[in-house]
Amino acid sequence: MTTERGASGQETAGAASAEQTATSRVMDPLRNADQELWLDRYARLFGFGWLRDRLGLSLPPSLLFAVVVTVGWASIGTALDLLVFGNTPIYLVNPYFLLQPGILLVAAYGAHSLQTSYREAVVEMQLAERTEHPERFQQIIPDWLPWTLFGVTVLVQLLRTYLDYSLFTTTGVIANGIVNPLLYGPILVQFLVVYVTIEFVVPWRLYTSDVGVHFLDPHGVGGLRPIGELIKKAYYYVVIGLIGYGLITYGPGIDGWQISATAGTIFTVTWLATIATVAFAVFVLHRFLHREKRRELRKLESQLREHIDDPWEVSEYSIPGEARDTVDDIRTRIERVSATREYPATFSIWTQLLLSVAIPKALQLFLASA
Repeated sequence: MTTERGASGQETAGAASAEQTATSRVMDPLRNADQELWLDRYARLFGFGWLRDRLGLSLPPSLLFAVVVTVGWASIGTALDLLVFGNTPIYLVNPYFLLQPGILLVAAYGAHSLQTSYREAVVEMQLAERTEHPERFQQIIPDWLPWTLFGVTVLVQLLRTYLDYSLFTTTGVIANGIVNPLLYGPILVQFLVVYVTIEFVVPWRLYTSDVGVHFLDPHGVGGLRPIGELIKKAYYYVVIGLIGYGLITYGPGIDGWQISATAGTIFTVTWLATIATVAFAVFVLHRFLHREKRRELRKLESQLREHIDDPWEVSEYSIPGEARDTVDDIRTRIERVSATREYPATFSIWTQLLLSVAIPKALQLFLASA
């Protein structure tokens, strides 16, 4: 009999170990900080994976790609204008254009940073242990999406180059016909893909999942603080891009710098579009919290009525003595659920997010009136 119990215990332990191994295998890619992005694979097409290995660097191929193409083209373009074509480099006409390479580098770094933060949020929320389908939170970016956006970007940029061909210098034609669509474009596409995933795909998959709400969350936001922080962080990168775009566009302090009406419109439309993405994420998570909170309260209320006589009459109901402890426990649970806020952010997150939303537009208005 002892042997049978030991064997049974070993089988149970083995089954539990196998289950943990399976779960770990599903979630390991989320913990892997070196998980490649689409931009890493794109950079490898140009040999940046090989170059990274030859140089013994630890950074991803995409970051090496971003550094080389931004710094490289800034140097080559300036040299062509000065030494070959006799033009004034754009960086001398408008020094704020020096921000462009910086913005692209921030975009490349931001894509990796946000992807890593997402994996950390999934692990912190323990989604693998709370859902029967953890794979839904593993591969959240469809393989076709980056390539599709890249194709659209190339077509739009080449069309613009063709239509405005007569307005460009020779260096401008190279920049707009080759560098922007094939080198700069993929960097922006990668950031956009990650950003849209965080603001749209992640909230929606959470809403349609069986994860539920963590009502014992000490922050009182149903365990969604990591997602709220992620949404805020993603928008911070957008703010950096908008500020840089505003400075490049308006060129404050530069005499004779012409500002087109289209530039202001593009800024405002982009700003409003990014606000809409944040609003969508917050709204979906709000509906998720609202739905789960109401569902849990209805369930607890139903349990409470089972232990109360005349539960519908507040002036006449009574609690049998043997049920008082159970009723008190259920009431405590109801209070806990009721205290959970229906928005996925703490007060500090909301304050920081609202400030970051206002800063780009305030800066644009200031620059436009200066």
